[in-house]
Amino acid sequence: MTGGEGGAGAGAPEGTPEYLVRDTVALLTPIANGKVLAAICALNGCRCDVIEFRQGTLAVMVDDREGLADFAAARVGAFAKDAIILAMERRDGQLSVVPWTGGLRGEELPPGLALDRAPEAVVALMSGAMTIETLLEHAPGRVLSGRTGRWRAFWALRRLARQGRREQRA
Repeated sequence: MTGGEGGAGAGAPEGTPEYLVRDTVALLTPIANGKVLAAICALNGCRCDVIEFRQGTLAVMVDDREGLADFAAARVGAFAKDAIILAMERRDGQLSVVPWTGGLRGEELPPGLALDRAPEAVVALMSGAMTIETLLEHAPGRVLSGRTGRWRAFWALRRLARQGRREQRA
């Protein structure tokens, strides 16, 4: 499901399982509605699979190109201004986690500290202990797709905003 177009496996010893060396790009957000996150990502051209957890929502990018985590986190952070978005990348077995708030990049955090309270499935995926395919099959939360066109994402986001306003008035 993730791209593989990046440097997946470039520096790995021969015989290392593919899921341990495959590059992974993901966002962990406090946005409760996965449909909103999927629509924001799709609207900005970031195709992803979205999984809702009790602690937040995870968007795993289909592509793993350099800079995609920062690009996606900036766009999501500009939409959810008060939320802290964790942009995560695993490249050649090395995990990096960068917080974004209001569309602004923070300082890189130690992965163990940043993911201390993250769902176990997120830690397993980002550490390479689990593949995205396995996670999607056994996800404890709802799985959504952010692999739609920009116009469809725009209208979905408008519909969700109207629905939210109606619920606030009620």
